[in-house]
Amino acid sequence: MRQKFFAIGTIALMTVVSLFIFEHVTDAQRPDRNAQPGQNQRGERPGGDRSNRGIREMLNLPINPVSIVENSWTDLSFKVGVDDEALVNARPIYQATLDKFEMKMKELRGKYEPKMKEAFAAGDQRAAFQTARTIREEMEKDVSVLLSNSGKEFQTELKKVLSKEDLTHLNKLTKDRQIQQQEQRNRFRGGQQRGGQGGQGGQRGQRPTQ
Repeated sequence: MRQKFFAIGTIALMTVVSLFIFEHVTDAQRPDRNAQPGQNQRGERPGGDRSNRGIREMLNLPINPVSIVENSWTDLSFKVGVDDEALVNARPIYQATLDKFEMKMKELRGKYEPKMKEAFAAGDQRAAFQTARTIREEMEKDVSVLLSNSGKEFQTELKKVLSKEDLTHLNKLTKDRQIQQQEQRNRFRGGQQRGGQGGQGGQRGQRPTQ
C-alpha cells in the first residue's frame, strides 16, 4: 500500500513540475506585450538593420588584409615549421601588422559606408548598384596601396627573424592561397554570368549565345 501511495505521489509531483516548466517556457516565448505594433521583441522594427548589414556586406572585399596576416601566421606556425624561437620573434611583427590593418580597414569602411548609404537612400536601385560598384573599386585601390606599402615593411621585418628558406616557403604558401582564391572567384563570377545569360535567353524563348 505504501508503495502504491508513493508511486501516486511521485506521478503527481512530476505533473506539477511539468506544468510549472511549461508555464515559464510559454511566458518566455510570448512576445513583449509592451512592444509597439510593427516592432520586434527588442522594440525595433523587424529588418530595420538589414539595409545597413547589406551595405556592410558589399564592402567586404575579396582581398582582406587582416585575413592575409592571419593565414600567414597559420602557415608559419604549422606548415613552414619554424622553431619556437622564430615564432616568438615573429609574433610582435605579425601583431603590429595586424593592428595596423584592422585600424586601416575600419577607417576605409568609415569612409565608404556613408557613400553607400547615400547612394541607396536615393531610391534608384539600378543607379545605386552602379555607384556601389564604383565605390568598391575605389576601396579596392586603397587596399592595394595599403598592401603594397605595408607589405614591404612586413617583409623587411620578417627577414630579421626568419631564414631566407623559411621566408621563401612562407611567401610561396601565401601566393598559392591567393591564386586559389582568385580562381574560385573567377569560377563564381563565370557561373553568375552564365546564369544571367541563361535567364535572359529563357525570357526570349531562345538559347543563350555562346
